[in-house]
Amino acid sequence: MRFDWKLLLLVVVFTLCIAPTIISYEPYSFRWDDSVYLLRSMTVSKAVWSGDKRGLVAEIRSDIRPPVMTLLGVPWGPLTSWNAAGKCFITLTVLTAFFAAVSLFLLLRIGLNPLYFILASLCAFAALGPYPVGSDTHFFATGFLADSLFAWIAFAAILLIPYETKTSAASTVDGVVRGVLWAAILSAGALTRVNFFYFLGLIIPTLFVTRMRQSGLRSALAASASLAACSFPAAVYWLRYGLPVLKYGWSSSFGHDADFYKVTLSWFLGYEFRLSPGLLLPVIFVVGGTVYLVFKRREVVWSRDVLPLLIMVGYCAIALASSNREIRFVFSSIIALPYLVGLLISPKAHEFSRKSAAIAAIGTFCCLVAAGVPMLHRPDRQSIRKSEEVVAQAIDSNAKRVVLATDSSSLNSDLLTIAIGISSRPSLELDTLGWRAAAGRPIEEDFHVIRESDLVVFQDKTAPERPPRTNQRAPEYEQFVQEHTGGVPITVVDDMRFYRIRDRLQ
Repeated sequence: MRFDWKLLLLVVVFTLCIAPTIISYEPYSFRWDDSVYLLRSMTVSKAVWSGDKRGLVAEIRSDIRPPVMTLLGVPWGPLTSWNAAGKCFITLTVLTAFFAAVSLFLLLRIGLNPLYFILASLCAFAALGPYPVGSDTHFFATGFLADSLFAWIAFAAILLIPYETKTSAASTVDGVVRGVLWAAILSAGALTRVNFFYFLGLIIPTLFVTRMRQSGLRSALAASASLAACSFPAAVYWLRYGLPVLKYGWSSSFGHDADFYKVTLSWFLGYEFRLSPGLLLPVIFVVGGTVYLVFKRREVVWSRDVLPLLIMVGYCAIALASSNREIRFVFSSIIALPYLVGLLISPKAHEFSRKSAAIAAIGTFCCLVAAGVPMLHRPDRQSIRKSEEVVAQAIDSNAKRVVLATDSSSLNSDLLTIAIGISSRPSLELDTLGWRAAAGRPIEEDFHVIRESDLVVFQDKTAPERPPRTNQRAPEYEQFVQEHTGGVPITVVDDMRFYRIRDRLQ
């Protein structure tokens, strides 16, 4: 095989541009959602490796999110220490790198003009990369969250349509192989985010029709049968445990929970562009490319080739229409749209062979994984320092039941549960009052929880990221405790106050 410098250039540019959008070596502090993922990863890994089938089913049944993030610890054996956090980071990096490499393979096989390929890669780097320092987009893209993984899975899924159009073969065997590829990408997406059902509902029928038109009904049926067989585990999960996940997904996007995060679209866009001006580059490229299509290549606008772009634009519009607007929810559009526009405005480009594209994808995957290995040491133990102090105070005061009366990014029930799990007293009982007011529970029930506890913990109002909604009753709780315990905490550590309850509350 003759050495192809053009292929090497594309692989190098893609790898260098994408690596900083999924990999970071900055110390990482766990907060809310990411601490939930870590906690469940530790719990699930213990259940799997101990053979606790009942415990595993209970964890899956109680989880209100798809299970990919909670399975990150399984390859490492039972996780019982803080080192688990770094190991889970590695698993997440490997998965994200895999689907980025799959996307590269599909792009090379489809045949994207090298200039537009490079420009689209630079758009991803500018939008999600490390500049400027401290941007929200880079934090979310490289954090212990499912957003980057979901974005690359969604991009790979949308690329299946032009891949099928341009590279299909009529044989039944090829249909079976294509079905396996479809299942690998689509099942992973379905197990990562409930939002992926949008893509499933549009991509699967499109793939079947395209396969049938390109290769015949027999090949299309073979691909569909292969897809159904390989997707069976994901289907079983959704049929048995998916209803609460679907309800939570809707509630957090357009329902009651979404209103908690509601901001106006104008404020959201102004805020994100101000903090991450690199987001302007993909916007300029996509808008400029669209204008070029409308005026110079109008025949493409009315062809079926534009369908992947329309699907991704539709997803972006739905995400922005949600009350719960966060930049991480549109990562898939930020990554995919420049490449999809580039495909449409490209003149006829060279399509690399399957072997060349596979070698390039494997090389990129290996480079990304190698670059991600140092993330094993990225988690910052300081992020659970306050929680470990609470556990230490509970042990010193011989408390068996601890109640957390406030909620913040540095001290919440999930971080405290992690600290308990890796402590010398993993049987310590924990309760939290943070969400009880938001759930409409009577305050008398909260007072009863306090009476039944041994130790109540409060954190100052100056604590970082202390949401008003989960702390609205904190003054009443502390007033109640002070009135019945003499008003003096047994100890004060940093911004935390500890009240001994069981032996003092009358």
